[in-house]
Amino acid sequence: MIRRGNVTFVNPANSDLASLFAMYKTVAVLGGGAVYRFMLQSGFLDELFVTVEPLIFGRGKEMFVGGTRTVRTRLLSIRRLNRTGTLLLHYKINHPKP
Repeated sequence: MIRRGNVTFVNPANSDLASLFAMYKTVAVLGGGAVYRFMLQSGFLDELFVTVEPLIFGRGKEMFVGGTRTVRTRLLSIRRLNRTGTLLLHYKINHPKP
């Protein structure tokens, strides 16, 4: 674990994330598709914010790389961020019942 100001960098293979997250009311997860998949499959994502840009890319990266299950979400809000049509979508993750 490395701390820089208010930001903490963590390698989940070397950390007890549940204990670490219990110290905070809100945690933002930033990373790539493998990070998002790990956090989703571990049950650590409660909400998801997705920015949609008004661009069509020839190719791109998966949002949840290598995911193996379907998880339902509920749309909480849509916010237009600028005049060009960038949208911020806010979803609630519906965790499956054990």
